[in-house]
Amino acid sequence: MRRLTYDEIACLFMAALILVLCVHSYVSGICYKYELNNGLFCAAFCTVPVIMKRSGALVLPGPFVILILAAIAFHAFGVLYFSYDELYYYDNLTHTLSSVTVSACVYLTLVCYQVYNRSFLLSPAMMSLASAMFMMTFSVGWELFEYVVDVSTGTNMQFSPTDTLRDMLCNTIAASAASAGMHYYVRRRGAEDIVESLRIHPLLRRFVAWGSDGKRSPIRLY
Repeated sequence: MRRLTYDEIACLFMAALILVLCVHSYVSGICYKYELNNGLFCAAFCTVPVIMKRSGALVLPGPFVILILAAIAFHAFGVLYFSYDELYYYDNLTHTLSSVTVSACVYLTLVCYQVYNRSFLLSPAMMSLASAMFMMTFSVGWELFEYVVDVSTGTNMQFSPTDTLRDMLCNTIAASAASAGMHYYVRRRGAEDIVESLRIHPLLRRFVAWGSDGKRSPIRLY
């Protein structure tokens, strides 16, 4: 069996830490079943990068793994210990981290399509815009989801219209910054080298390349 790499150790450590926090919060009477289930889901999600890597599906870059773990950890802590309610700007912090993570992952997905699918072409500027717009659209959908849950169940996920607008502002700024950062990262390292380092499974590569006519010359993004 292969040794655990540093990113795998980080994932398993974070999963174990969140599980400990789940037990402590629930036993101490701080959280209830909803918060506990949320925390358990976060702990399980921390193992996804390890599962993908060990199964040969995909190897995520180390910085992406750290981003994912940070977003999950802050959300789990906020739910288990009600930091969302007690700390005024905690919600903004988690929205910012999540937006950066999702935008970076969307950009990386677009890069894979650019390399493997010859019929799919976006300019570098359009890739940045597309990843930022995807995150902003997702954030609008999430705020609508929170509103529907509040109305239908009597919860208070949206504290006020100001809170909603502040969340969307954080999402917009974070998504724009992440897209610009990914643009620089890909330009500096090279799209083909990045995609090759992902070691994407052949089945996934064929799925991404589906619909490509294969007649165009390889796409150079930058």
